[in-house]
Amino acid sequence: MNFSDILSLFLPVFVAMDAFGVLPSFVQMTSTLSPKDRQVVLRYSVLTAGVVGILFIPLGPLVLSVLGLKTGDFQIAGGLLILVVALRDIVWDQKMSLGKGVKGAGVVPLGIPLLVGPAVLTTLILLRDRFTMPEVGLSLILNLLIAWAVFGYSARLIKWIGEPGARVSSKLAALLLSAYAVMMIRVGFFSLK
Repeated sequence: MNFSDILSLFLPVFVAMDAFGVLPSFVQMTSTLSPKDRQVVLRYSVLTAGVVGILFIPLGPLVLSVLGLKTGDFQIAGGLLILVVALRDIVWDQKMSLGKGVKGAGVVPLGIPLLVGPAVLTTLILLRDRFTMPEVGLSLILNLLIAWAVFGYSARLIKWIGEPGARVSSKLAALLLSAYAVMMIRVGFFSLK
C-alpha cells in the first residue's frame, strides 16, 4: 500500500467523522458535568462509535439489504436526525445537555450519530469496495483515537479560544452541521432516483 492509498483510506473517514467540528457540541453537551463524568461520557461515546463502526464494516451492506434499504435512505434519515440536533442550537438556542452523572450518556447523540453517523457508515461501506475490511477498520480506529484526543483536551482547546470564541465556534459548527445534514438529505434523495 502506497502513501496515496493510505490517504485515500484515512481522509474520507477523517472528513466524515469531523472530530473538530463535533468538538463544540461535545463541550456544549458536557458543560454541566464534572471532569470525571465528562471522561465517562467520552469513553462511552468513543467506545459506542467504535463498536458500531467496526460491526458495520462487515454487516452494514447485509443489514441494509435485508431491510430493503438503500444507502440513500440511510443518508436521508441520518441527515434529518443531525439537522434536528443542529437546529436546536441555531433556532431555539437550546443547548443539548447530557445532565449530571448520567452513565452512558455519550452513546446518543455523541457516539451516534455525531461521531459515527450515516456519513461515516456510508463511507465505510464505500471504502470496502477498494480496501480490505481490516484496513477499513484500522482507518476507523485511528480516526476514533484522534477524536478521543480532541475531546480529551476539549477544556484546554476551549480555554485557549475563550468563552466568546467557544460560543461563536459552537454556532458556526451548528450552522455547518445543519448544512452538512441538508447535503446528506439531498445526496440521499438524488441517489434514490
